Amino acid sequence: MSVLLITYDHSKMSPMIDPVPNFVKEYEHVQLSKSSYAIETDEKTRTIYHKIMPFLSINARLFIVTLTQPFACQGIEHVREWLRKHLPEN
Repeated sequence: MSVLLITYDHSKMSPMIDPVPNFVKEYEHVQLSKSSYAIETDEKTRTIYHKIMPFLSINARLFIVTLTQPFACQGIEHVREWLRKHLPEN
């Protein structure tokens, strides 16, 4: 399994209709920030990209990146623990 970072700029979208939180619920995931999630999946980055893009406006920015350990972070403890548990070693 891979862990993918999904981060996007939804400034051009209404927060009331942001589809990404519902999308990531289909995966083992953790929210890293308001518009960033890490998901665990066997799917490729391109596959996830093509699944999300139809829900975003043409002006939206979307980045999907494969994550591995080691990592460094400052933030919420449950996020740090999720990443330690799920990120593969590089």
